[in-house]
Amino acid sequence: MAITINDFTAQVKIKEPRTSGKLTLFPLFAEKSLDRDQLNYLLLEEALDSGSFEIGEVSESGDVNTVIIANMTGKPVLILDGEEILGAKQNRMVNATILVAADQKTEVPVSCVERGRWHYNTDKFAKSDAFGYSTLRKQKAQQVSFNLEAEQRFDADQGEIWAEIDRTHARMGTHSPTGALHETYMQHDEELNKMVEDLQPLAGQLGMAVYINNRFVCLDLFDQPATLEKLWPRLLKSYAVEALNTPGRESSKPKPEPAKIVEAIDKSKYLTYPSVGHGQDLRLNGPGIIGAGLIVEEQIVHLSVFSDLQNERQGDIGTPHRRKRNLG
Repeated sequence: MAITINDFTAQVKIKEPRTSGKLTLFPLFAEKSLDRDQLNYLLLEEALDSGSFEIGEVSESGDVNTVIIANMTGKPVLILDGEEILGAKQNRMVNATILVAADQKTEVPVSCVERGRWHYNTDKFAKSDAFGYSTLRKQKAQQVSFNLEAEQRFDADQGEIWAEIDRTHARMGTHSPTGALHETYMQHDEELNKMVEDLQPLAGQLGMAVYINNRFVCLDLFDQPATLEKLWPRLLKSYAVEALNTPGRESSKPKPEPAKIVEAIDKSKYLTYPSVGHGQDLRLNGPGIIGAGLIVEEQIVHLSVFSDLQNERQGDIGTPHRRKRNLG
């Protein structure tokens, strides 16, 4: 059921939207199934629950932008761009989608999302019920893409990450003594749950295009419906945080046009880099959009796409021109 990056428009089917307040989701499906075996992997939450998977600091002194994973589950583990991990010397957010190899240790690039703590409160990291919200993920994707092209490194701008989290605390009236992003989610938990409680994935759904106030915000797409279903509560909560963090009210104009987003993805410029795990890290840049993802055996395992206001006005993505792509 997975989708490839080639001829993307022809493979993606968009169904009728579902709305909760300012938040609108367009479900995405595969137009037709690919005749390929599904990848067999665990998600981060499943791996941490297994007892055979640990995430820790790279050393006793630690490194803000790197953690080390010991995966002894016997299966690859999929960790998503923007997933938060809690504990150790400070909470972190993963910088790129990675399929961590089985039965080995892997260093993983991360960003700090708790600027005011640098001491152990647990020996190892624990799972979180949150993803970074869309603006934070977009900002990080832009920074990582720049550093991959310049230096082949999965680095983000740590100062800008902290500044964005500070702005969100100010806008949403939340406070954390250590500047932890996680506190924003916890302090608005009841409101977030109420916003998304009636939204459930459809059978066979692979992803969604997300609009807030009828403006395109982001798109997440996965290789199999089971992955989306398991991630659904945490993903929706991150979209809901973005909605609460966005001023204004829902309106009837401009009318969302997710088909244009799908077409822009198909016509974008693509660059790939070796992932720190299995497959290739994907970076895309098109008219009005930027994105990142992971490709394994030519299949999209995860694709995240964001509105890029610097290149084109949000909600006004026109017909793109075909661009040269590099998938080698």
